[in-house]
Amino acid sequence: MPNKPPPDYESVELKQWRENADAVPEELESKSERLLTRIMAFVAKFGFKEPEVSEKVKSDVMFAAHFAKEPRRQGLHEIMAADWIKSIPGVDGFRVLPKSGSKAFYVTSDGDIDKGIRGSRPGKSLDFFWKTKGIDCYAMHKYTKEGGGNQDSQFKEMVALLGNFLKCQDTSCVLFVIADGQYYPGKKMDQLRKYTRDRAPRSYALPIEELPNILETL
Repeated sequence: MPNKPPPDYESVELKQWRENADAVPEELESKSERLLTRIMAFVAKFGFKEPEVSEKVKSDVMFAAHFAKEPRRQGLHEIMAADWIKSIPGVDGFRVLPKSGSKAFYVTSDGDIDKGIRGSRPGKSLDFFWKTKGIDCYAMHKYTKEGGGNQDSQFKEMVALLGNFLKCQDTSCVLFVIADGQYYPGKKMDQLRKYTRDRAPRSYALPIEELPNILETL
């Protein structure tokens, strides 16, 4: 059976942007802390009075859209990726992992996948877990449109994660670094793949649409 199309992040994100823009006047009415913080930052930056800005938000939909919540702050891309992965045949027991705390999973500097590590964290926590053919599968997922300071830092985190996993001795697990978005195809993906393992315990750097075929080979 052909694999279904990968998540259409851009069209869903655009739809979410517009829904969030439509919700701004309601946020103002309910005195949303997020929106009030944004308005006060605007006031501080440009010197307008807060009542004037709030009135403009009420009366001008184009101006109000400037204050819309960013979809990426709603975890939109991770939700879409998670829904898509758990629909793949052979993916069992899928779950989204905690971002921090005693139940979050990390790749340690020794290459082990462990949770609840005390003290200094060895990079970003992993995002997803599932089993395929009895193998423990762990994944980090990133969606990045274009380069920049924060995005480049995230890329370095992914390189460090794969680099640490090169020392892993646990052949019962597999690590996936799923890199989606316009930032990764070409040179960036090639760089990530330089740090992957082609023997157990294997690791992969890939866009999400390649995941079903790789899972079939495990």
